[in-house]
Amino acid sequence: MKKLVSILLAATTAVSASAILSGCGNDNYPVKIANYTIDEEPHNVVILDAATADIVAYMDYERKIAGRSNSVIQEELKSVENVGSESNPDVNRITALKADMVFANESLNASVMDTLNDKDIKVIKFQNVQNTASLKTNYETIGKILGGNDTGYKWGTTYYEKLIDNLEKQKRDVEELSGTGALKTLCYLYLNGNKLEKLNNGFGNILMDYTNCVNISTDKDVKGDTASIVANANPNYIIYDNEATLKAIKADPSLSKINAVKNNKLLQIPLAEMSLPGITAIKTLTAMNKFIYSDNKATPDEPATKASSKTKTTQPATQNATQPASSSTQPTTAPATTAPKEEDLSSKYKIKLDDLSLKRDDENDSVKAMQIRLADLGYVKNNDDYVTGYYGEQTEKAVKAFQNNNGIKDTGNADNATLKAMFMSSAKKAE
Repeated sequence: MKKLVSILLAATTAVSASAILSGCGNDNYPVKIANYTIDEEPHNVVILDAATADIVAYMDYERKIAGRSNSVIQEELKSVENVGSESNPDVNRITALKADMVFANESLNASVMDTLNDKDIKVIKFQNVQNTASLKTNYETIGKILGGNDTGYKWGTTYYEKLIDNLEKQKRDVEELSGTGALKTLCYLYLNGNKLEKLNNGFGNILMDYTNCVNISTDKDVKGDTASIVANANPNYIIYDNEATLKAIKADPSLSKINAVKNNKLLQIPLAEMSLPGITAIKTLTAMNKFIYSDNKATPDEPATKASSKTKTTQPATQNATQPASSSTQPTTAPATTAPKEEDLSSKYKIKLDDLSLKRDDENDSVKAMQIRLADLGYVKNNDDYVTGYYGEQTEKAVKAFQNNNGIKDTGNADNATLKAMFMSSAKKAE
């Protein structure tokens, strides 16, 4: 019987990847994690931990997710089968999904772990991210488990770097809007029972650092109750968890006089979303920066994630989010009266169509050229996050959207007819 794996990736200790991960050689499997060996690539993974699911989704490994817990609320994963709570999931459902691995956190019930052990289902537990070192370790470890020593490890490293690059870009953008005056201040408040608390650790605090604001919550030397501390600090902005938190803020007499409350600078972002360090993180930071810098003449552009969600990441309770200023201008000349000549653009993208067809799980330069073309047509928004050369779930969705918009049967496979239509100058852009 295989031994149950319970690996706690310590978030508070900066452990190098080489100390935790081993075997980055030419062979993808077996993979060694600490003292345990994963003999072959997992294909049916059940994810109980929302933060881990966020990383997996951002890394374009959704196809490996067979089930999720109630806590996994990402729009991109809502179609995945629900197996119950993260602490006490339905083991029978997990078994029926033929799961070969479960990603969990420390809340997983010990008896459930024993049952999964009896059924030869591996369990790997991740702790919440507390700093960038542990974030990088989680990305590399997840990549290595799901993709192998070489390919998966590099995939994890690449996506960690893409995430940080995206967050850094947002910070640079808002630094230009900050001006030379006093730094803006903010904090995040939530309710612990009936008591207001500040968010002063974890990934949410890492994320707030990229707003270029001073986070008053990180000063752990300040003593006293939360309301008094926040009142004394007098932040310009408050991010809060839910309506109950907002009600508590407004009901506290010491908080009613601070700048954020008087100026109605209050933004709701659920506490659960503040800890998500992958596909949701970019949307969350975008929402915060738009909110904070909405009074500027220009607001930071909204960076796209790999997959766009129809639902808003945040719901401002006291003001509407400001849309970024449009950079487009009205044409100064009348449009041409004759239609432009239709042109084959494939040579521009250095792709030879001939009898070429592409499909899910293909990985080559032709896929990369197609991804660039889809990005140029607006079916995806961010080349850096999207153009990988791998035909994954997001590429399939983009191809379906293109097909549907151009009168082609939306199979998600880029057959030759689809590719030829895509690389014509007359190809319709995303609506």
